[in-house]
Amino acid sequence: MSNLFRHIPAVDKILADERIITLTRELPTLEVTTVIRGSLDQIRREIAAQGVALSHDEIMERLAAALKASMKRKFQPVINATGVLLHTNLGRAPLPKQAIERIRSLGEGYFNLELDLQSGERGSRYTSVARLFNLLLAGEQGQTENPANTLDTVVVNNNAGAVLVTLKALTAGHEVIVSRGQLVEIGGGFRVPDVMAASGCLLKEVGTTNRTRLSDYAQAITEQTKAILLVHPSNYSMIGFTESVPRDQLAKLARERGLLLIEDIGSGAFRPFAEPLVSSALKFSDIVTYSGDKLFGGPQAGIISGRKDLVDIIKRDPLLRALRIDKLSLLALEAVLELHLSKDYEKLPLWAFASLDSDTIKERAETWLNYLGPNLQGEVVPTQSTMGGGSLPGETISSWALALQSPLLSSAELAQWLRHGTPPVMGRITQDRVLLDPRSVLASQDEDIIQILQGGVTTCS
Repeated sequence: MSNLFRHIPAVDKILADERIITLTRELPTLEVTTVIRGSLDQIRREIAAQGVALSHDEIMERLAAALKASMKRKFQPVINATGVLLHTNLGRAPLPKQAIERIRSLGEGYFNLELDLQSGERGSRYTSVARLFNLLLAGEQGQTENPANTLDTVVVNNNAGAVLVTLKALTAGHEVIVSRGQLVEIGGGFRVPDVMAASGCLLKEVGTTNRTRLSDYAQAITEQTKAILLVHPSNYSMIGFTESVPRDQLAKLARERGLLLIEDIGSGAFRPFAEPLVSSALKFSDIVTYSGDKLFGGPQAGIISGRKDLVDIIKRDPLLRALRIDKLSLLALEAVLELHLSKDYEKLPLWAFASLDSDTIKERAETWLNYLGPNLQGEVVPTQSTMGGGSLPGETISSWALALQSPLLSSAELAQWLRHGTPPVMGRITQDRVLLDPRSVLASQDEDIIQILQGGVTTCS
């Protein structure tokens, strides 16, 4: 039996092998050693169970594969050719260069995160971005007076956190009325009823899945009711025999009955996007929560805007500190806000992707087609891009894509081959072909795609 293990080298000899040294230059030594030891243990178990020895080369190939897999688990650039502009699995909105530079220039040293430079005393990390959000919202609403008198904003780590702390601070222990048609589940299995339960408020459902009337809300109000909650449908839409209550009618009912109208608008659009505009929601809703990394085109953040007296209550809630936004995200958010205020929309990657004309996209897809290597076949076909990320459900943008096939690989295997490239390329499978949509691909990444396609397919990866 011992002879079966004779080709297994010692760990120190493996670490000294030039192939391993070259492969692991970017991995910490401890991680390399751990992966090697774990792989060798697995190899020993297999040899003992099967009674078959492995050659030295076979063992080294297994170790190299394990180390490559470990490297793949680290964050790395991925080419998003899916046509989904806000791809949750790929980080949603790409940040503009201005945001990256702000993080680099301030994040590498100290900066006045919570310091009031005027007084020299402790300040608030929310002050700068809150002021800019208030200016942006006031401008979209056509206000000229100081918005800080009536409007305020506070920022947390994400929109689920924004909804959670808002409900806890303003409605804990009281009833909150929600239409059954708005009790949605968002990514990762998080459900609106669960968020509400965690906040301490009491969910009161009204209407049916597809139809909710104003009378349903009115009849559900009791002395224990504190608010009506409106929830954006996120990543789904209902069509057909449906009915919902317009925001202005709910606002009127809430005012008449002394209730708050709280709205989770989800993506939270600002111009140049048309809907769902945060400024429109704030004309009626007392508090509006929305995301920073969707249609706003910034980093992950949950933004809470609304009546100043209510935002002040939220600011005093202890949960706010647990959900507070990271300093680097704040820096990126400030830079993105400045682009919105300056109307430099073309510098926002999300808007640049969304506004690309079809002719340009078709030309890029045709260029990719011209460079197909061995065992790759394709054609340029019309397709539809989507915004994704739970925003603008059901809406699409006309686009073009390179539809790929290979006589050696199934569509799933071809998608895997692209995903295992350097850099990885993510497409989408449609009618047994892999579609690569240039709309969601940075122009600077075209050369990477061309090089991968030129290499062609030789074996199943």
